[in-house]
Amino acid sequence: MPLNLERLSLERRRPAAFTLVELLVVVSIIAVLIGLLLPAVQASRAAARRTQCASNLRQVGLAMGQFCNAHRGQFPDTSHNQAGDVEQSWIYTIAPFMESVDAIRICPDDLKAADRLDQKLTSYVMNAYLTDEPRSFAVTNHNKLRESSKTLVAFEIADQKAPIIENDHVHNHAWFTSLTVARKQVLQKIEADAAIERHAGSSHFLYADWHVGPTPAVTVAEWADTQTPTDNFCIPK
Repeated sequence: MPLNLERLSLERRRPAAFTLVELLVVVSIIAVLIGLLLPAVQASRAAARRTQCASNLRQVGLAMGQFCNAHRGQFPDTSHNQAGDVEQSWIYTIAPFMESVDAIRICPDDLKAADRLDQKLTSYVMNAYLTDEPRSFAVTNHNKLRESSKTLVAFEIADQKAPIIENDHVHNHAWFTSLTVARKQVLQKIEADAAIERHAGSSHFLYADWHVGPTPAVTVAEWADTQTPTDNFCIPK
Protein backbone atom coordinates (compact mmCIF):
# COMPACT_ATOMS: atom_id res chain seq x y z
CA MET A 1 0.00 0.00 0.00
CA PRO A 2 2.71 2.59 0.81
CA LEU A 3 4.34 1.94 -2.55
CA ASN A 4 1.09 2.61 -4.37
CA LEU A 5 0.63 5.89 -2.50
CA GLU A 6 4.15 6.97 -3.37
CA ARG A 7 3.64 6.11 -7.05
CA LEU A 8 0.35 8.01 -7.09
CA SER A 9 2.02 11.00 -5.50
CA LEU A 10 4.77 10.98 -8.15
CA GLU A 11 2.28 10.76 -11.00
CA ARG A 12 0.39 13.74 -9.62
CA ARG A 13 3.60 15.78 -9.50
CA ARG A 14 4.48 15.08 -13.16
CA PRO A 15 3.82 18.14 -15.39
CA ALA A 16 1.04 17.72 -17.96
CA ALA A 17 2.35 17.45 -21.54
CA PHE A 18 0.81 18.09 -24.96
CA THR A 19 -0.07 15.05 -26.91
CA LEU A 20 0.95 14.97 -30.59
CA VAL A 21 -2.63 15.63 -31.65
CA GLU A 22 -2.93 18.65 -29.36
CA LEU A 23 0.37 20.02 -30.65
CA LEU A 24 -0.79 19.66 -34.26
CA VAL A 25 -4.03 21.45 -33.42
CA VAL A 26 -2.12 24.38 -31.88
CA VAL A 27 0.22 24.61 -34.86
CA SER A 28 -2.76 24.58 -37.23
CA ILE A 29 -4.47 27.39 -35.31
CA ILE A 30 -1.30 29.49 -35.39
CA ALA A 31 -0.95 28.89 -39.14
CA VAL A 32 -4.55 30.01 -39.72
CA LEU A 33 -4.03 33.15 -37.64
CA ILE A 34 -0.86 34.01 -39.58
CA GLY A 35 -2.72 33.43 -42.84
CA LEU A 36 -5.41 35.86 -41.73
CA LEU A 37 -2.91 38.43 -40.48
CA LEU A 38 -0.53 38.54 -43.48
CA PRO A 39 -2.99 40.07 -45.98
CA ALA A 40 -3.82 42.78 -43.47
CA VAL A 41 -0.14 43.53 -42.91
CA GLN A 42 0.53 43.57 -46.66
CA ALA A 43 -2.45 45.86 -47.26
CA SER A 44 -1.23 48.20 -44.53
CA ARG A 45 2.25 48.33 -46.07
CA ALA A 46 0.80 48.96 -49.54
CA ALA A 47 -1.32 51.79 -48.15
CA ALA A 48 1.76 53.28 -46.50
CA ARG A 49 3.71 53.16 -49.78
CA ARG A 50 0.77 54.67 -51.65
CA THR A 51 0.58 57.52 -49.13
CA GLN A 52 4.33 58.06 -49.34
CA CYS A 53 4.17 58.26 -53.14
CA ALA A 54 1.40 60.86 -53.01
CA SER A 55 3.34 62.86 -50.42
CA ASN A 56 6.52 62.75 -52.51
CA LEU A 57 4.71 63.89 -55.63
CA ARG A 58 3.02 66.67 -53.69
CA GLN A 59 6.42 67.94 -52.50
CA VAL A 60 7.73 67.71 -56.07
CA GLY A 61 4.76 69.83 -57.12
CA LEU A 62 5.38 72.46 -54.46
CA ALA A 63 9.03 72.65 -55.55
CA MET A 64 7.96 73.10 -59.16
CA GLY A 65 5.60 75.86 -58.04
CA GLN A 66 8.50 77.68 -56.41
CA PHE A 67 10.55 77.21 -59.56
CA CYS A 68 7.76 78.73 -61.65
CA ASN A 69 7.48 81.68 -59.25
CA ALA A 70 11.22 82.25 -59.51
CA HIS A 71 11.13 82.12 -63.32
CA ARG A 72 8.13 84.35 -64.07
CA GLY A 73 5.80 81.41 -64.42
CA GLN A 74 7.92 79.38 -66.84
CA PHE A 75 7.78 75.64 -66.31
CA PRO A 76 11.12 73.81 -65.98
CA ASP A 77 12.66 72.33 -69.08
CA THR A 78 12.95 68.62 -69.87
CA SER A 79 15.86 66.65 -71.28
CA HIS A 80 14.72 67.19 -74.90
CA ASN A 81 16.34 63.89 -75.82
CA GLN A 82 19.85 65.14 -75.06
CA ALA A 83 21.30 61.83 -74.00
CA GLY A 84 23.16 61.78 -70.72
CA ASP A 85 22.64 65.46 -69.87
CA VAL A 86 21.03 65.15 -66.45
CA GLU A 87 21.22 68.91 -65.91
CA GLN A 88 18.58 69.34 -68.63
CA SER A 89 16.04 67.37 -66.63
CA TRP A 90 13.28 69.24 -64.83
CA ILE A 91 13.74 67.14 -61.68
CA TYR A 92 17.36 68.30 -61.56
CA THR A 93 16.52 71.99 -61.95
CA ILE A 94 13.84 72.00 -59.24
CA ALA A 95 16.04 70.10 -56.77
CA PRO A 96 17.18 73.27 -54.93
CA PHE A 97 13.52 74.03 -54.18
CA MET A 98 13.08 70.72 -52.34
CA GLU A 99 16.42 70.87 -50.53
CA SER A 100 17.86 68.26 -52.92
CA VAL A 101 16.29 65.44 -50.90
CA ASP A 102 16.72 62.45 -53.20
CA ALA A 103 13.98 60.27 -51.70
CA ILE A 104 11.29 62.80 -52.58
CA ARG A 105 11.62 62.16 -56.31
CA ILE A 106 11.06 58.40 -56.01
CA CYS A 107 7.86 56.37 -55.66
CA PRO A 108 8.44 53.44 -53.27
CA ASP A 109 6.31 51.20 -55.53
CA ASP A 110 8.37 51.96 -58.64
CA LEU A 111 10.00 48.67 -59.69
CA LYS A 112 13.07 50.57 -60.92
CA ALA A 113 13.19 52.92 -57.93
CA ALA A 114 16.76 52.03 -56.92
CA ASP A 115 18.10 52.50 -60.45
CA ARG A 116 16.33 55.83 -60.91
CA LEU A 117 17.63 57.02 -57.55
CA ASP A 118 21.16 55.99 -58.47
CA GLN A 119 20.96 57.79 -61.84
CA LYS A 120 19.59 61.00 -60.23
CA LEU A 121 16.30 60.48 -62.06
CA THR A 122 12.71 60.31 -60.87
CA SER A 123 9.62 58.10 -60.73
CA TYR A 124 7.52 61.01 -62.02
CA VAL A 125 7.32 62.18 -65.62
CA MET A 126 6.30 65.59 -66.84
CA ASN A 127 3.45 66.40 -69.20
CA ALA A 128 5.09 67.27 -72.53
CA TYR A 129 2.39 69.88 -73.23
CA LEU A 130 4.06 72.07 -70.58
CA THR A 131 7.51 72.00 -72.14
CA ASP A 132 8.84 74.18 -74.94
CA GLU A 133 8.88 71.39 -77.50
CA PRO A 134 6.67 73.02 -80.16
CA ARG A 135 3.20 71.49 -80.57
CA SER A 136 -0.41 72.56 -80.71
CA PHE A 137 -2.16 73.30 -77.41
CA ALA A 138 1.11 73.62 -75.47
CA VAL A 139 1.23 76.07 -72.56
CA THR A 140 4.73 76.51 -71.18
CA ASN A 141 4.01 79.24 -68.64
CA HIS A 142 2.05 78.62 -65.47
CA ASN A 143 0.70 82.16 -65.46
CA LYS A 144 -1.06 81.53 -68.77
CA LEU A 145 -3.15 78.62 -67.50
CA ARG A 146 -6.85 79.33 -67.12
CA GLU A 147 -7.61 76.38 -64.83
CA SER A 148 -4.53 75.20 -62.98
CA SER A 149 -6.56 72.75 -60.86
CA LYS A 150 -7.51 70.86 -64.04
CA THR A 151 -4.14 70.96 -65.80
CA LEU A 152 -1.99 67.86 -65.43
CA VAL A 153 1.68 68.41 -64.71
CA ALA A 154 3.13 64.98 -63.97
CA PHE A 155 2.35 61.27 -64.01
CA GLU A 156 3.93 58.19 -62.48
CA ILE A 157 6.39 56.60 -64.90
CA ALA A 158 5.62 53.17 -66.34
CA ASP A 159 7.62 50.32 -64.80
CA GLN A 160 9.02 49.26 -68.17
CA LYS A 161 10.52 52.68 -68.93
CA ALA A 162 14.30 52.57 -68.68
CA PRO A 163 16.06 54.70 -66.05
CA ILE A 164 17.57 57.14 -68.57
CA ILE A 165 17.39 60.90 -68.74
CA GLU A 166 15.35 60.90 -71.95
CA ASN A 167 12.44 59.45 -69.99
CA ASP A 168 11.93 62.44 -67.72
CA HIS A 169 8.75 63.35 -69.63
CA VAL A 170 6.02 61.51 -71.50
CA HIS A 171 5.23 61.99 -75.17
CA ASN A 172 1.57 62.33 -74.37
CA HIS A 173 1.01 64.50 -77.43
CA ALA A 174 1.32 61.16 -79.26
CA TRP A 175 -1.30 59.39 -77.14
CA PHE A 176 -4.28 60.99 -78.84
CA THR A 177 -3.77 61.17 -82.58
CA SER A 178 -6.24 60.56 -85.37
CA LEU A 179 -4.59 57.19 -85.99
CA THR A 180 -4.44 55.98 -82.36
CA VAL A 181 -8.02 57.06 -81.75
CA ALA A 182 -9.26 55.33 -84.91
CA ARG A 183 -7.37 52.13 -84.06
CA LYS A 184 -8.36 52.18 -80.37
CA GLN A 185 -4.68 52.29 -79.37
CA VAL A 186 -4.81 55.25 -77.00
CA LEU A 187 -4.80 53.22 -73.78
CA GLN A 188 -1.93 51.11 -75.07
CA LYS A 189 0.08 54.29 -75.74
CA ILE A 190 -0.69 55.66 -72.28
CA GLU A 191 0.35 52.47 -70.51
CA ALA A 192 3.64 52.43 -72.42
CA ASP A 193 4.58 55.75 -70.78
CA ALA A 194 2.68 56.04 -67.51
CA ALA A 195 1.79 53.66 -64.69
CA ILE A 196 -1.99 53.89 -64.30
CA GLU A 197 -2.69 51.07 -61.84
CA ARG A 198 0.42 50.95 -59.66
CA HIS A 199 -1.49 51.52 -56.42
CA ALA A 200 -4.35 49.03 -56.14
CA GLY A 201 -5.72 49.87 -59.58
CA SER A 202 -4.97 53.58 -59.55
CA SER A 203 -2.10 56.06 -59.82
CA HIS A 204 -1.30 59.61 -58.78
CA PHE A 205 -1.59 62.67 -61.01
CA LEU A 206 -0.01 66.02 -60.15
CA TYR A 207 -2.00 69.11 -61.14
CA ALA A 208 -0.85 72.67 -61.73
CA ASP A 209 -2.38 73.97 -58.50
CA TRP A 210 0.04 71.44 -56.95
CA HIS A 211 -2.54 69.06 -55.55
CA VAL A 212 -2.17 65.32 -56.12
CA GLY A 213 -5.19 63.32 -57.19
CA PRO A 214 -5.51 59.52 -57.15
CA THR A 215 -6.95 58.45 -60.50
CA PRO A 216 -8.41 54.96 -61.08
CA ALA A 217 -7.15 53.07 -64.11
CA VAL A 218 -10.73 52.51 -65.22
CA THR A 219 -11.18 56.28 -65.45
CA VAL A 220 -8.10 56.62 -67.63
CA ALA A 221 -9.40 53.77 -69.82
CA GLU A 222 -12.69 55.61 -70.21
CA TRP A 223 -10.88 58.79 -71.23
CA ALA A 224 -8.85 56.79 -73.74
CA ASP A 225 -12.03 55.45 -75.32
CA THR A 226 -14.01 58.69 -75.45
CA GLN A 227 -11.62 61.62 -75.88
CA THR A 228 -10.15 63.11 -79.06
CA PRO A 229 -6.87 64.64 -80.29
CA THR A 230 -8.22 68.16 -79.64
CA ASP A 231 -10.11 67.44 -76.44
CA ASN A 232 -8.32 65.16 -74.00
CA PHE A 233 -7.20 65.12 -70.38
CA CYS A 234 -3.56 65.92 -71.21
CA ILE A 235 -4.15 69.30 -72.86
CA PRO A 236 -3.49 72.25 -70.50
CA LYS A 237 -6.60 74.07 -69.36
